[in-house]
Amino acid sequence: METIVYLSKQAQKDIKKIPKHILLQFDLWVEIIETEGLQAMQKVKGYRDHALKGDRKGQRSSSLSRSWRVIYMLDEKTQQLVVEVLEVNHHEYKK
Repeated sequence: METIVYLSKQAQKDIKKIPKHILLQFDLWVEIIETEGLQAMQKVKGYRDHALKGDRKGQRSSSLSRSWRVIYMLDEKTQQLVVEVLEVNHHEYKK
C-alpha cells in the first residue's frame, strides 16, 4: 500500500505562509514519499529524520532547513502521513 501525505485544512492554510524555498523542499519531501516510499525518504541523510520524544512521542521529524521541520505521524490503518511544517528555534523544538 502506498503512503499518502495528508494536509489538514489548517496545514493547507499554514503552508501558504512559508517561504517559497522551504515550500520547494517540502514538495520534494512529499514527492519522495509518494513515489519511493516513506522508508526511502528516511534514508536521505539531509533530512535527518528521527523519532521525537516527550510531548511529541509517536511523531517523527524531518529537516527542510536549519529552522524548518516537517513533523509527521503515520496512520497505520490508512497509510496516511499527517504532517505539519514548523519554523523552529532550538528552545521551541526542545518542548
